[in-house]
Amino acid sequence: MDTIRIVPGAGYTGEGKSQGLARGLLVYYGDRNITGEGMGIGSIALRDRKYTCFSRSWTDSEEDGVLKRSFSLDTRMRWGIRGKPLSLLTRWIESGTSAYMLLPRLQRIILLPVFPLRRLLGIHPLFETIPSRGTVTFTYRISGHHVEVHAEIHVPIGPRDTLCLLNELSAAWFTNGWDGSRPVAAPPGWEKISPDQLPVSLVDPVHGVRFFMDQPSVSSPVLLTLFRGREHTGDLCWAGFCIELGPLEGSQEFPEVRYSVGFATGADL
Repeated sequence: MDTIRIVPGAGYTGEGKSQGLARGLLVYYGDRNITGEGMGIGSIALRDRKYTCFSRSWTDSEEDGVLKRSFSLDTRMRWGIRGKPLSLLTRWIESGTSAYMLLPRLQRIILLPVFPLRRLLGIHPLFETIPSRGTVTFTYRISGHHVEVHAEIHVPIGPRDTLCLLNELSAAWFTNGWDGSRPVAAPPGWEKISPDQLPVSLVDPVHGVRFFMDQPSVSSPVLLTLFRGREHTGDLCWAGFCIELGPLEGSQEFPEVRYSVGFATGADL
């Protein structure tokens, strides 16, 4: 019988724009990897005033049978035209992304001219290795179809930096949202989620799988924003949840974060 499997999958390099970036846990339905281009369960990105930074290297350890994965923020994304990185173009796109995330009702309209223009001009992301900005260590406790995630953050930060804890699977399969009792239309690229909406879900109607995340907890007060999203256009094919931390104030540091994700199948939907 086909069912959900949640595995470390350290050798998987991904697909599409994010190929080569380090991922969190992978999710399979039977023998089919339904993570796709998504960043998996419990991965990382850091946004500063100029760039978005990711990880391409990690170390795994095990303690009492529990997996720990430490990601090094050693890669930054720049945008370029026909393989040539352009700082001004990168700043425009990074600024535009921030505005885009705050306008969920307009996101589909905003994207209409974007991909034809990208193809016409040959605009693509480029990933560059940089000195590590710090590390984030995830501890994953897997119990059946659920994962308890604990993130310990060791990243020197600037006053406008935000840290994103990513939980993404393939938009090719997770095509619907969920209203609490049945599948509904998919969310836009990114939509902000208020605490009273939790838990929030995405649904794979082909395999009969619901993917959900509950309220995170933090070790100290910090600005925390939750997003749910889905993009399936061009070289993007992800659907999932983002916990955004920051920007911080004064001498604040990123706290430890705990949250859970889970899956329901069949009649349990």
